[in-house]
Amino acid sequence: MCSVEETGFIQFLSSGDEKAFSELYDRYWEPLFGYVMHVLQDKEDSMDIVQDTFITVWQQRTSLGNVQSFKAYIFSIARYKALRYIRMNIRKRDYLSSLLNFLQAHDESPEELMIHGELQSIINTEVANLPPKMREVFLLSREQRLSYREIAARLNISDKTVKKQISNSLKLIRLKMEGDLPSALLLLILLKSL
Repeated sequence: MCSVEETGFIQFLSSGDEKAFSELYDRYWEPLFGYVMHVLQDKEDSMDIVQDTFITVWQQRTSLGNVQSFKAYIFSIARYKALRYIRMNIRKRDYLSSLLNFLQAHDESPEELMIHGELQSIINTEVANLPPKMREVFLLSREQRLSYREIAARLNISDKTVKKQISNSLKLIRLKMEGDLPSALLLLILLKSL
């Protein structure tokens, strides 16, 4: 629920008052920056996301009358923009670990828990369908967190073979998930966390 002071700011902001916007900007810029920085681990990218968040607030100012909690509202915009940024840049940079940290940092809703459970079930099924040797290498890597060298020594195979087996495992699992980018992205996150 918005405080009386925030409600006043929002009313002024809704009518286009730049001073009210400036007050809200001063109040929320730093906490938003810290929140997004925790996700992206990049100062410039985080600053861009926060600036973009405030631009969105300004653009949507006339529809702020129904906002119950301005803090929740602005943080949800920043969260959406950070996730979108990660998805758009997934091939350019490795944000998977950042995304995993981000997803673990907030409370999961019942829907997210259900999706997580369904994805985990799909992953388990696909891992079980891998060829036996490939599955063994994959599980040693993901469940026991052994390095390629440790797996190679344990199974008496080369490091290159281990690397190829894991790469092929991931390709096979990704193929099963192809066509659904968010699920594929979550799949990659879950595989990192196994």
